[in-house]
Amino acid sequence: MRLSLSHPEYFTLTGPDGNTYCGGDQEWFPDRWQRRAGCGPTAAATILRYLSRAHPGLAAMGPGDDTPDFSAYMEALWPHLTPGPRGLDQAADFVLGCRSFALTRGCVLLGEILEIPDRTRQDRPALAACRDFLAEALYADLPVAFLNYSSGSVDNLDNWHWVTLIAMEEEPSGKLPCLILDGGAEKVIDFTQWLNTSAPGGALAVVYPMIELEE
Repeated sequence: MRLSLSHPEYFTLTGPDGNTYCGGDQEWFPDRWQRRAGCGPTAAATILRYLSRAHPGLAAMGPGDDTPDFSAYMEALWPHLTPGPRGLDQAADFVLGCRSFALTRGCVLLGEILEIPDRTRQDRPALAACRDFLAEALYADLPVAFLNYSSGSVDNLDNWHWVTLIAMEEEPSGKLPCLILDGGAEKVIDFTQWLNTSAPGGALAVVYPMIELEE
């Protein structure tokens, strides 16, 4: 079974070089520290832009048609999701930063987080709980922010990194291929492989308009 967002074309955007990309790239930040630690703000900008187009009432939260260079939108989010010495390493800070930025545009967001702690802890969620979190988000047309402290044996995922997850496909073999956006491009990772081999873990997070909770 495959689940994906309803409008993946909304992730198509223009980078500072005028070329077309799929999602943002932290390398577009002007400052060296921003380029090194800016994966969180980049994922947030990618997600909020999608929400501003896909969900009624959130249009004011997006970059607008008068700012074709997406890096300007990334810069606008930076003060609300400013990484510390260890980067933006807490999912709660990611959600709060998105909500803070949305408020400056007159939009109210709520958030949910699924923490995936060190695998030695008894409260680490099983694959089924992670799958359900992802499925509920995608079914509701919400991109998922994925925080990865260590990629384990997944060779196309950076350590200590935020990416945007936009689709998944459950296979009978137990694999859970997920489509992510990273560095302005699409990648496919096996979430099952990540969960089984990433000792430190990470987190999954979504933000969504408050009005939809009330309906």
